[in-house]
Parts: sequence; structure tokens; C-alpha cells
Amino acid sequence: MADFISKFIFIGCVFLSLSSCKTDHSKAEQIVEADTYVVEENWEDRKFSMFIHWGLYSIPAGVWNEQKITGYSEQIKGHAKIPTDDYRELAAQFDPIHWDADTVALLAKQAGMKSIVLTAKHHDGFCLFDSQFTTFDVVDATPYKKDIVKELAEAAKRHNLKFGVYFSLIDWDYEGALPFESVDNSDAIPPLHHQYNLNQIEELLTNYGDISEIWFDMGSPTYDQSKDMAALVKRLQPNCMISGRIWNDQGDFVVMGDNKQPDFKMGVPWQTPASMFNETWSYRSWQERGDVDVKVAEKIKDLLKVVSAGGNYLLNIGPKGDGTVIPFEKQVLAGVGEWLKKNGESIYGTRAIALPEQDWGMISAKPGKLYLHLFDFPENNKLTIKGLHADVKKVYLLADSSILLESRMTNTGYEIDLTNKIVKDTYATTLVLDYENELSITPENVITANENNEFLLTAKNAENYHSYSGHDYYSTKATVIEMKWYVLSDSKKSSEIKVRFSAQEKNKYKLVINNQDYIISTVGSDSDEDNHLYELTIPSVVLNVGKNINDIALRLEDQSNPHRGLAIEKLEILMK
Repeated sequence: MADFISKFIFIGCVFLSLSSCKTDHSKAEQIVEADTYVVEENWEDRKFSMFIHWGLYSIPAGVWNEQKITGYSEQIKGHAKIPTDDYRELAAQFDPIHWDADTVALLAKQAGMKSIVLTAKHHDGFCLFDSQFTTFDVVDATPYKKDIVKELAEAAKRHNLKFGVYFSLIDWDYEGALPFESVDNSDAIPPLHHQYNLNQIEELLTNYGDISEIWFDMGSPTYDQSKDMAALVKRLQPNCMISGRIWNDQGDFVVMGDNKQPDFKMGVPWQTPASMFNETWSYRSWQERGDVDVKVAEKIKDLLKVVSAGGNYLLNIGPKGDGTVIPFEKQVLAGVGEWLKKNGESIYGTRAIALPEQDWGMISAKPGKLYLHLFDFPENNKLTIKGLHADVKKVYLLADSSILLESRMTNTGYEIDLTNKIVKDTYATTLVLDYENELSITPENVITANENNEFLLTAKNAENYHSYSGHDYYSTKATVIEMKWYVLSDSKKSSEIKVRFSAQEKNKYKLVINNQDYIISTVGSDSDEDNHLYELTIPSVVLNVGKNINDIALRLEDQSNPHRGLAIEKLEILMK
């Protein structure tokens, strides 16, 4: 062990502070923190929302000069290389006689959705709101003459739905923007264009009541531009959530790639934007739609995948140019809504839970309840929840609480007997496990002592939690914002802990061991100049012994940018 110590520079012992203790802040700072937490929690509770892609691009509907145009149909101006003057002529045809904001709001409500996000302005630059900074909008340029954002915002409020707006940071129409070159859509934002964006963001957040989220998209703004926009949003509407596609770590929630779900654990609020069809978001006249029941099953399963992993699901519709919502999309939403009428309790307000992956389906959770979403019924009718130990009060079918199921602890987990009890749901069968007291969970990767009765924690045996960071769609990458380990100690009641790692930047880290915080600081400390290697010692830490898992986590102390990665290498935490 002397060799372990001699290779690294000892910085010093870290100081213990209980996780329940907080650094003193001013009252104003405390209010901001509390409000931010509540806003995020409320947003995460909604889980399921409607996205609407609708605009001038809905008129050609994927066809130009009698040719079917591939690529997203809402970007037909770019894909078909339509001159701006020709594209602008579509505005004279935009008179959506079948558009009814209340009907759309009710469709969302009947589908079990909790909010609506409308494309106030897409890449083509046409505004579905009355803007004072362009005449290329629905009020000034079309025979319809009415503010659609206003209509839908008011309808959403009437029907107790939250309302958000999509806003493209690039603009293929605005003369102050960079000239259109490709549908990569990651253009820089010149100063004049940035001010134009700020002006229109202010309009959207001033004239339409409470905006629950602003869904920025594409472009490649500078850090200062992203920061300007975020500051404007929070000044005008502090409770408005900002999408991560504002870029440069200024968003409140991460937006996954189109129709994508993370294949790793997320450590921040996140959302999957989903289209009915992978090929387009807006209406396409020649789209192959397939079978309604197959699509309902697909969307319910995707919803459950997202929710059980802790995310929100934003499902899109694309009305026709005349405002009609196509029957196929209505029927799909109705099918999802029928399932949610019986099973919505297992969706709204739930969170992910740190149980191992289950081979029969997925789990969502609330305090005192686990919701078990079954897709594959076990052949022996014995459903086993791996890694769970709980004081179970009862297990029942969510759609019919009178159907009670027998259950018991076994050597392999918690077992539920499904024999002759369950009628399988067409899409997903959901059971409820009611429990009392604290859950005891055995994670998938539990670390035990080596032959020297020591525990070695590294990046390889950590469970990583992620966010995303980048300055545009193509540079954005997953970042590890937290590492977690689960340690099982048979006999060791206390431990000296040595932490060593390599870091290019000076930072303060928080090592959390069984809810106790230890601050690890490299700020103002020396390091191995060549390798930036640090070693720190915590002289004595109390450990849980026996079946109680020791929960250990490493994260940055400063959480003002929750998307910033740990940026450490060669990490070893030795518990002696």
C-alpha cells in the first residue's frame, strides 16, 4: 500500500457534512432554488404531452412540382430547394377552415395528455402568431388572419392543459440570418438574427399567458447567445421550462434525439420527442400509415419505456393544411387514451426506480407503490421481481383492484403468482404492488470485498448517470454527471477511504456515502504536474453491515450547471 500512496500527492483529509445540512444562502437564492425544484417536479409529473407540427409546409404535404419529396416534410423548403419567393406564396393558401383549437385541446385531453406544445415558428420562418417583427405570419400574410398560438393557448387553458411553444433558432426566411445552405440546420446565429430571435421569444412569453415550456431547436448559437435567451425566458416566465436544444448547457431538460430513448441512466429531467412516423413530423399525403392497433401498441410501449426510465414522452400529430387532424392519428390517440383511463395512475407523477432490468417488462414507481408493466408473461405464471425486498401489503390488477394476487419472498426476488387470475391487456397489463416502510433494493451490480477485505470502486464498476452537453445538435454528447456504487459489507463497520483520480480542471467534488457528504477539493491544491493526479483521504467512515447496501455517489459539488460532466479519469476509491 506504500506504493499506492507514494505515487500521488496527498492533498489532505476532507471535511464531513451531513447531507441534510445546507450552505447558507440569501432568502432570494433559497426561493429560486425551491421554485426551480417545484417547477421541474411539476413538469416531470406530466409525463405525456402532445406535440403539433403544423404550418405552411402542411399545404404541399410532402409533394412539390408533382414530385414526392423525401426527408421531413416540415422541411420541404430545404429538401426541395424551393426559392423563398415561391415558398412565401403558400401563405396565400393558408386558410384552415377545419381548424378548431378546442377540438385539438379536447383530443389531447382524451388521449391522457397533460400539455400541448405547438410549432409557433419552424425553420421556414413562418409564424403561427402575430409578430411585430415580420409580416410573414398567420395574421399578416394569410387569409385566415387569426393568431393560432393565441387560439390554442386559450383553448388549452379552458381545458386545464399546460401550453408550450416550439421555436426554431434558425430561420430560412429572415434576411438577417445566414443564407440557407443545407438541412443540417446547425447554422451560426449572426447578431442581427439573434436580436430577432430575442424579440420573438419576448412576444411569445408576453402575449400568450403562462408558457409551460419553450422548445428551442437547431442552430448553433454561441454560449453568450444561449445564455441571453435563457435569461430572457426566466426573467419573463420563471416557471417556463427550457429545452436542452437552446444548447450550451442552458436548458432545464434534455431532449433526446428524434424518436430516441437513452440506453443508459439519466440524472436530469429529460424528454423523448416522438413522431407518429419516423419519416416525418408534419402531415405527408403519401405517408404509409399501417394498422391503427399496431401503432397504438407501439406508442403505449414507447410511453412505458420512457416513463419507467424517468422521462417524459412528447407525441406528435401533424394536421393537414386545412386544419384537419387525420383520422389515423385521432384513432391512435384515442387508443392510447383508453389504456390510460384504466392505467394512468401508473404513469403520471411516477419516477424511475433503481431495480435491475426485468425480463418480463418495466416498472414505474411512487411512494408506497410499484407499478409492474407486463409485456411478456412468464410461462409458469410466476412473476419474479429481481432485486426487491419489501413489506408488501397487497398486489392487484390496476384495471380491476378487486383482482388480488398472492405473493411471497423467494431466494431470487419477490414472486407474484399470476395463475388463473389475470386477463391479459391487449397492449400492456399493469399490476400494483402496495408496500409499507422502506423498500430494500439489491442493485444489479453489487460490490463485495476482495481477498484483502477491501473494496475497490472504479469507473468500470460504477453505475453512471448522464446528461447531454454541446453547442449544437451534432456536437452534443452524453456526459457522466454522477457515478454510483453499491457496496455490501459482511463485517467491516468502518473504513478509511482513499480517493485518487486524474483531472484536467480544478473542481470541488462531493462524495456521498450513505447520505453523508464529504467535500473533495482540488482547488488551490498541488498535483502531479505531468498527469494531474490527486489523492485524498477520508480517515473513518461508518458502513452498513449485513444486508443493508452502502450507497456511494460522486458528483460535482457545484450543481449550477447540472449538465456538466465530472471530467475525471483513472478514478480509484479504495475502502480499506
